[in-house]
Amino acid sequence: MSSFTPAPSSARLAAGQTLTRALAAGDELFCAAGTLHLCSSALAGIDHVAGVRLQLRAGQSWRAPSAVWIQLTALDASAAWQCRPAPAMQEPAVAAAPSRARWRTRAAARLRSWRMLGA
Repeated sequence: MSSFTPAPSSARLAAGQTLTRALAAGDELFCAAGTLHLCSSALAGIDHVAGVRLQLRAGQSWRAPSAVWIQLTALDASAAWQCRPAPAMQEPAVAAAPSRARWRTRAAARLRSWRMLGA
């Protein structure tokens, strides 16, 4: 698995300026300054997610529940936003192989049980 993590994108919007972009499932939109009006809709044919309309104030964030199109509009004054990619999926931890001593102990226990059973 690659350890590459794309840098978050960010920009400023002037009052009344609108920006449209696509977000992947799990991406986070963070309002760094000002107030943003957010409208979202699901990408056609991918997921059945209801659209969202909300306002983000400085310090607030929103995480995309699925792949969506968003439209951001700066309200009243300029606003700054950042988009952070979804956290990478972690590979499951692989259990360490048992040591030789542990295998010997298991084999000895199995041999004892066979002897007791008369096999």
